[in-house]
Amino acid sequence: MESVKYILRKARRKAINSLKRTRKYIHMRRRKVLDYPRTIQLPITYACNFDCVMCGMHHMAGRKDFTAQELRTILSDKLFSRVTGIGVNGGEPFLKKDLVECIRVMAETLPELRAFSFISNGYFSERILSKLREIRPICREHGVRLHLALSVDGVDDMQDFHRGRSGAWKNVNDTIKAILQDKGSYVDGLGVICTITRHNIERIKEVEAWADTTGLEAAYNIATVNVRIENEDKVEDFSIFSDEHSRMLAQEFFYGQYLKTGSEKYFALYLFLRTGKRYAPCPCMFNEWITLTPDSQIGFCATHSKNLGSALENSAYSIVQENMPYLQEIREKFCRSCSHYMYELDLEGQKLMLEDQYRNAYMR
Repeated sequence: MESVKYILRKARRKAINSLKRTRKYIHMRRRKVLDYPRTIQLPITYACNFDCVMCGMHHMAGRKDFTAQELRTILSDKLFSRVTGIGVNGGEPFLKKDLVECIRVMAETLPELRAFSFISNGYFSERILSKLREIRPICREHGVRLHLALSVDGVDDMQDFHRGRSGAWKNVNDTIKAILQDKGSYVDGLGVICTITRHNIERIKEVEAWADTTGLEAAYNIATVNVRIENEDKVEDFSIFSDEHSRMLAQEFFYGQYLKTGSEKYFALYLFLRTGKRYAPCPCMFNEWITLTPDSQIGFCATHSKNLGSALENSAYSIVQENMPYLQEIREKFCRSCSHYMYELDLEGQKLMLEDQYRNAYMR
């Protein structure tokens, strides 16, 4: 027989979860398109030393990046006055020669900035460590957290194949080991991000097992069409949806990750793989996130948005406001069939997750 304390704890837990769902429901019903985004997705350079199976960055080799001074001019626009977070990626961000100067500009220019989230391939260990040692004090001075995610799509030969370069596996491990030896000198947080394609899905459990040995948390995403990195010509080769067996394996994997973590993100990805339909709102849909490309172009999202205009030549705020009808067009045309930026379930997705939890708890 259940003890009174256990029953009370169970009832309290149910009440708290119910309250959280109610608050989330109210938040989603009230969610509106923002005039001032909270996050910048910032591919800071076109330079890259990899040729990944799911990326088309090689099409962009040699294109010019903005300078630190140009970035200061761009970010002085009122569009960015309420930005709290910046996702710094590329290309490979640590290949940008004036990276440290750009980080200083962002920390000095954005009054509400609270976090940098870097994504790197981890190949150039010494360069990455050297730059982080310079960037870390800047972040501390301005009260900004620094998180680094290293891209690991497979173990041993799979990482080298997936990332298109020999030594990718060895070098990213070297970078991880060096940072973990003195983590506080480099970052506030360190993680692993894994992009799943039909090439690595059969060996994806190897990444999970390896990540456990490092003590790092691995986050998983699905490779998809992304107009910013011009990968449309590769989709049939890398897409999970180009091979039914791969799609089924990915569906099973993400459902397992959901059961393991309770994450709405993984349940949303599982539903997407099962139904082909998105059950998660996207921050870009509400102008909560905005994209700024290395050549100073503004875009709503990296996945499907065209370039809206140069933030060096015109006010970024004006560019966004003039293109609000285009944001609605993106929402209607692309958002329900896009797997990018899934972090929480929409109301319909929450209902499906609760039904799944009920079946698991009472019908098995």
